[in-house]
Amino acid sequence: MQKFILILTFLIFGFQLSAQNAISGFVNVENLDAWEPNVQLSKLSLNNLEKEGDGKPVAIAKIKKDGSFAFNKKYISASNELYRLSINRIRKVLNDTIKKEVEFILSKNDFVRFKKGNQLFANFETTNQAQLEWQKFKNFESGLIAQYTSSDEMTNPRKGFVKDSLQILMVKLIGIQQLDKQQLLDTDIAQNETYYLNLLSELQASDLDPSSYAFLERKLAYLTNIGLERELQQSKLIIFGLLFIVVTLSVFTIRMRRKRQESLVSVLSKQERTVRRLILQGKSNKEIANELFISLSTVKTHITNIYSKLNVANRQELLQKSTGTST
Repeated sequence: MQKFILILTFLIFGFQLSAQNAISGFVNVENLDAWEPNVQLSKLSLNNLEKEGDGKPVAIAKIKKDGSFAFNKKYISASNELYRLSINRIRKVLNDTIKKEVEFILSKNDFVRFKKGNQLFANFETTNQAQLEWQKFKNFESGLIAQYTSSDEMTNPRKGFVKDSLQILMVKLIGIQQLDKQQLLDTDIAQNETYYLNLLSELQASDLDPSSYAFLERKLAYLTNIGLERELQQSKLIIFGLLFIVVTLSVFTIRMRRKRQESLVSVLSKQERTVRRLILQGKSNKEIANELFISLSTVKTHITNIYSKLNVANRQELLQKSTGTST
């Protein structure tokens, strides 16, 4: 009975200790003496990852004889952060140090467990959703690159993984895939339609499998139609607007001409306005004299005054100026 109680106590104690660990597992090495006896935990900055270097040191865990190690949750932030585990191998013959490391996203509410395996830091399991999504992205990236990389290219570093142009397209496609998963692609396409149309042309001209960018073709086909309809509506509005402006300017011009004619005619006397009206009706000087019961010379005098006041030289100019027409 006492033995059972001791075992139960040990299990409960072990479970409690495990529950307090955010990072635990095994370092898989054949000869622990060839390595430093510690695992180093560092925190990296997501905003400055390229210049981060080794990151900010957080804690050091002792490696046990069975290769196990653990980091308490107290070293982990409450929110998601990027962490790195590293261990140094000491080669006394060469007198140098070779570092092995692994990176992952973690918060205090989750855990990371490194399994036993062939690699130094073997596959790990985690409850952190951000890390799981990141792993999906890395798997997608690796699969996409592997799909268009021959085994000879992968084993021959002189040839590289893929051609630069194809690799750039794949990286762009990976980024677009992530935007689509985050439901941000539609907005980005709407703001950069030209970029995406040109990119689609490059993808179609490349050796990439059309199925890998079929989702982008569908997005562009749908959003391009929406864009065309929007442009059509805008064109209609512009046409109606221009038509309204033309009509308004025409009405304004006609009214201005009428006002100008009325102002010019107002300088004429009553008899001169009558003579002008009869001239515009096409009547001759003699017909005007007969209708107004005045002499022919008086009609000529009135016409001379009209020409002078309206600044015209003959009947044709008077007609043009009065009607607003020109030859």
